[in-house]
Amino acid sequence: MDQKTDQKMQRQVPWSPPDMGESEKKAAIEVINSGWITQGKITEALEKELAGKIGCKHCVVVNNGTSALITALLAHGIGPGDEVIVPALTFIATINSVIAVGAKPVLADSDIETFNTTPEIVKQRITEKTKAIMPVDVAGMPVDIDGFKKLAEENNLVLIEDAAEAIGAGYKGRNIGSFGHTSIFSFHMAKLCAGGEGGCISTDDDAFAEKCRMICNHGMKGRYEYLSFGLNFRITDIQSAIIREQLKKLDHYVKSRNGFADIYKKNLKNAVFQKIPSYVDAHPWMIFGVLVDKDKRDAIIKKLNENGIGTRICWPAPHKQGYHTGLFSGSYPNCEEISSRIINLPMGNALTVADIEYVCRIFNEANR
Repeated sequence: MDQKTDQKMQRQVPWSPPDMGESEKKAAIEVINSGWITQGKITEALEKELAGKIGCKHCVVVNNGTSALITALLAHGIGPGDEVIVPALTFIATINSVIAVGAKPVLADSDIETFNTTPEIVKQRITEKTKAIMPVDVAGMPVDIDGFKKLAEENNLVLIEDAAEAIGAGYKGRNIGSFGHTSIFSFHMAKLCAGGEGGCISTDDDAFAEKCRMICNHGMKGRYEYLSFGLNFRITDIQSAIIREQLKKLDHYVKSRNGFADIYKKNLKNAVFQKIPSYVDAHPWMIFGVLVDKDKRDAIIKKLNENGIGTRICWPAPHKQGYHTGLFSGSYPNCEEISSRIINLPMGNALTVADIEYVCRIFNEANR
């Protein structure tokens, strides 16, 4: 067998492949054939179904998770002169959304074991200018919601939960997004409910939901009647139709990903896993990160990639990124430690047990 033939036969394990089938195709085609493809009745139906699944009163669907964050911040009146505390370990969108509304992002370090920030760490970053706290459910694992709600109430702060990765997650017997405070979700193609793009804001507040709807539609109340500042954050009914089909499979996806996580934990050697606190009822494992010896990480990633296995580093420390370096001072040792050691292994709706077992074998060969 020559080298080219061998390369063609090599197993390919994408980092996070979505599971798109006939039901998603049919739903999208029905929207196209209807003649109405922008945001409309299908999106309205999705909002009701999401609210029912999550257990909240309102879901406002928008074009992506970043837009959901910006909309939530604007609807809470956060802007220039305000500080918003966000985790140092997060996807850059969390930070950029604060910058986008003219507020100042303030970083809080993360717990070295759970990868999430904590109320105790965030409390140390509160100043007289702090207007909101925005913890992130890293990999979809819930933060300490009771602790953050108490911290917000005691300091008269807005609580926005960045649950972009956490649909399907559970905390103390309830679904993430059902606790009354503002939460946002994402439907990016790597997420459990994938629409290519998409996002939503969950809330129990009628007036707040209405304000979000106006903001994501140019501030419009009635046709060409503008009552607030707004932008175009509308989604299309094509994407909403796909997300509706994905939502029907959410429980299956959560169960499947937990099975993959169990295989990883049982078989991977010389790896440190995200610690799951007792208050977490359901972890959706949107991503699966392991910590390895920082001196071995590049070699392990190289070996995995050479064998057709996709990987990511989620996430490089944001305060060390080119644009953001000048925005932050101080050090965030836990974030920096995690960022220097983490490898995010394949975790996706279209993966198989055989894929995960293959990843384990190659990982262990590289991480002796």
